[in-house]
Amino acid sequence: LKKKDPTPEDDNDPPISPTKTAISSKFSFDDDNDEGNDDKNDNDDNDDNAKSSKKKKIKKKSNNEQQSQQVVESEDGIEIKNAKSESPNNRSSSSKCCTCKRLICSTICISLLAAISILTWRYGPWSKDSAQVELFTITSNTNCATNKDNDNCCNGLASNCNLPVNEVLFPMVHAAHSSYDNNFVGAHNNKGFEGALVMGYRALQLSTCLCEKFVSAAFLLDRDEEWGLGDSDLGFCDTKCLLGVRDPKDVLTNIKTFIETNKREVLIIELTMNEGSSSDLRTALRHSGLLDHVYHPADQYIIERWPTLQQLIDDDTRILLFGSGDGMESCPAYDCEDRMLFAGDHFARTEADGSDLDSCAPASSYATNREEEGESYGYFVMNHYEHNQMKMPSPRRARVLNSYENLESRMDSCGKGRLPNLLAVEFWDEGEVLDFVKIENSGKNRQGGEYDTSGASSGADEDGVEDEEGGPDEEDAGRRGLRSWGR
Repeated sequence: LKKKDPTPEDDNDPPISPTKTAISSKFSFDDDNDEGNDDKNDNDDNDDNAKSSKKKKIKKKSNNEQQSQQVVESEDGIEIKNAKSESPNNRSSSSKCCTCKRLICSTICISLLAAISILTWRYGPWSKDSAQVELFTITSNTNCATNKDNDNCCNGLASNCNLPVNEVLFPMVHAAHSSYDNNFVGAHNNKGFEGALVMGYRALQLSTCLCEKFVSAAFLLDRDEEWGLGDSDLGFCDTKCLLGVRDPKDVLTNIKTFIETNKREVLIIELTMNEGSSSDLRTALRHSGLLDHVYHPADQYIIERWPTLQQLIDDDTRILLFGSGDGMESCPAYDCEDRMLFAGDHFARTEADGSDLDSCAPASSYATNREEEGESYGYFVMNHYEHNQMKMPSPRRARVLNSYENLESRMDSCGKGRLPNLLAVEFWDEGEVLDFVKIENSGKNRQGGEYDTSGASSGADEDGVEDEEGGPDEEDAGRRGLRSWGR
């Protein structure tokens, strides 16, 4: 084709696209065929004018109808096809797009408002830990609570007094710092540990961590100068204070108040120290005055024979303190810093994830050289709790696990093997844990190094009927906890 020089009118038009060039070629080819080869040179100018006119019409049509055009080659030539829908459909698409944008913006705004509300509820001035129990005197679930003269009672039972402390079954609150009463998210308990102590629980598992700076600034922690915590971010929490935290001064003060109010009670406390928190925790312990009541063996590296509850009461060393984490290592019992015994030296446990709820065997993950050499641990913790499918603590599940029947069934699975002396549960106010523990302990009374049941049952069963040999019958023995207990 002959290429024509651009005219002033052509200068105003945009450059011709390959598509339009192909269109122009088609029209030029058809016109040449109609006029014949002889008249080709004479009609060049007319053909160019026709091509220019057709190009303008095509451009106008494209602008008015808002449609793109697609050139498709075929055997007969070049065809033009529409590739885009008409303008009404375009307007509909734009409308849908705007609706989606509004929906996304609304969702973001609602999420932000919800987050602000949660943070305000969680870190407002009203969220400060206020779980102060004014009356720490034990009031229930103990045979000694109603007696005016309870000098012969130890942890609620006279039969406990002559037993080594590691042969008494202690009901334990797992993650005792975490409760809904203390504004924890996904808490392990409904109520604070103070209420558990009053009701009869005698062991606490607590964990510490260093809180985020803005949590301390939110007045959730006192950071008391007198306790050496002026610049500390120490708190009792799981791993992150964002989900809940208790002030160390409140926790330690409440434990000390309980132990000084109830002179015949012995406590076991296990502290799990998350990374970086051990130094500040030890500082707080020294300032709390709690260490004055902590048991400290005089000259034993590994404690083979533990004192009786009566001995601990007489010496006013009624707290057994164990710790682990944050680099703490094995230490001689007589030389452990701050009287905190290394839990790894003294504790065996079942699995902590609830994967062995039908078993009474210590988990292999807690085995050490001592156990491989045939030396037994002083304490065996039975972890008796399980979380739901979302890996969250479940009060509904705890209600089942903490029932008397379930506890008895698991204890029976121990057979003649090592029995636990720490029963760790969550949602301590659910079920019948304390009733079960009391009956288990009431069947053990040590006289001259041997167990008998005279102090607990006096040879009579629950119906007041003695068996032929003057002791409890076989059925009663199972319910009273007359099992094989070993050091």
